[in-house]
Amino acid sequence: MDQASQAEAPSTELVSEHTEFQSHMPYMGIDRGSLTMQQEKLVSLICSGMTTAAAGRGAGYSSPQAAYQAVKVPEVQKAITYFKEEMREEVKFSNQHAHMMYMEAYNSSANATEMKNTTDSLVKLHGLAAPENATQVNININGTKQLERMTDEDLLKIAGKDIDYLEPKSD
Repeated sequence: MDQASQAEAPSTELVSEHTEFQSHMPYMGIDRGSLTMQQEKLVSLICSGMTTAAAGRGAGYSSPQAAYQAVKVPEVQKAITYFKEEMREEVKFSNQHAHMMYMEAYNSSANATEMKNTTDSLVKLHGLAAPENATQVNININGTKQLERMTDEDLLKIAGKDIDYLEPKSD
């Protein structure tokens, strides 16, 4: 193909990422030109699934803190919210889809453990699990000898109980 016919042929180049981003701005409620190219790149990288720190590096920010500050800009937040919503609508993955997938997993379960795990996931998906209110006690022990030397009272203090806890209660 000679140069004259190349000049007459329509361009098949893709629209630049910047132009594509700018075309969405009226729908975001943001004025064109209110974001820098660096902020646009940051938004694009975050919405593609990168962490803020990684997206900041990819967009050329000097530090993760600079990227975190840029994400706090209201226009950047609007753009991120817009593109995440667009992605959700494009994917169209809902609780109903997740439910159907869990039910397929349940039906193809090979044993009771797999069925139980799928049921637990369904309960979480639909918000049926009550939050656990049990107090959790974390104890860091350097050696088991340390525990063996402790009195019952000291062990009960660590567990958050008083000495009467060991005494049986009469009705």
